[in-house]
Amino acid sequence: MFDDFTSDLRQEIAQSAARLMFEEGISDYARAKRKAIKAMGITQDAPLPTNGEIDAALREYHALYADESDAAHLLELRQAALHTMRLLQKFQPYLTGAVMEGTAGPHADTEIHVFAESAKELEIYLLNQNIPYHLDEQHYRMSDRPSKQKHELLRKRVPVVLVETRYGTQRISIFEADDLRTAPRKHGEKAGIHRMTLAQVEALLKPVLTE
Repeated sequence: MFDDFTSDLRQEIAQSAARLMFEEGISDYARAKRKAIKAMGITQDAPLPTNGEIDAALREYHALYADESDAAHLLELRQAALHTMRLLQKFQPYLTGAVMEGTAGPHADTEIHVFAESAKELEIYLLNQNIPYHLDEQHYRMSDRPSKQKHELLRKRVPVVLVETRYGTQRISIFEADDLRTAPRKHGEKAGIHRMTLAQVEALLKPVLTE
């Protein structure tokens, strides 16, 4: 009985977090979980869902509630991402997150990963292209370097460039060149997160671009 209750509560939290991510454009899983727990009025320790479980709930939510305007907006986000990825081709860009997955809501950010010798290299490139940006950072759980202090995998602080477009914010995470050999992983999952290369995004959008 207790296991069933715990499983049901995990699912409810995952569904609430997924709804928040879709409707409010929250991209940080931990923040979505915290906000879901608060909205549900849970005060005791809660059985938190994994990020993968939230992704599954997000796909279900999108399938149930996304409409034609959401589909049109997703296409615009993907086309804008393709434009940026072509511009940053020398930095081996990858598309990831809700825009790649097809679950982006009306306020979703576009997540792009690039690889450079340093963040400054990309910043100089954007300045030379007259592209305004803001700086941020994000912690990623890396998949192949265990921490000596904890049993968890090493969390790495990665510089992020925020570029504002007419369709919303593009979050460009700048990984070191050596990080290209691995992908960050989501909490509770063994495999790295899914990412699409420039060629894969072009193939995804080819039917639309050739109309």
